[in-house]
Amino acid sequence: MCRLRRPQWHGFLRDQRAATAVEVALIAPVFLVLIFAWIEVGLCLFMLSTLDNAARDASRLIRVGPATSASFKAAVCAKASPFIPCDSIVFYVQSGTSFGGLTPATVSSTGTLSKTGFTPGGSGADVLLQLGYSKPASASKLLQAAGFGGNILLTTTLAFQSESY
Repeated sequence: MCRLRRPQWHGFLRDQRAATAVEVALIAPVFLVLIFAWIEVGLCLFMLSTLDNAARDASRLIRVGPATSASFKAAVCAKASPFIPCDSIVFYVQSGTSFGGLTPATVSSTGTLSKTGFTPGGSGADVLLQLGYSKPASASKLLQAAGFGGNILLTTTLAFQSESY
């Protein structure tokens, strides 16, 4: 009688002992990337909220009277630190007679605001204020692989009319 022999690998395919370890090894990297992405998003939202509050508080200097670039930067830094490094914050303040004539800064190729400067105008002027911070991403290699360059630009923009003073 001729007996058929099973292939050697047949038992290997039916073995279920390491199935959980293989599944974890396949799913864990994706899960960890999602967790780190959520942490990065939460940190960005926290820093953006801090930047918004700093812009709102510092804009009061422009609203109620003449302000200098140094006093404005000091007011922004007082509210933004210690979460955002003061030397990394850039600002663009421009004024005009109407909001339609004001043009906001855009994102430059280097990942910061395309324009910077401080011209707050005088009494009753329409003012456009922009603050920007180029935050180095914690997962910069992942962002570079996705085409984002490794930095995240956080910006806040306020438009207001200064008081008559």
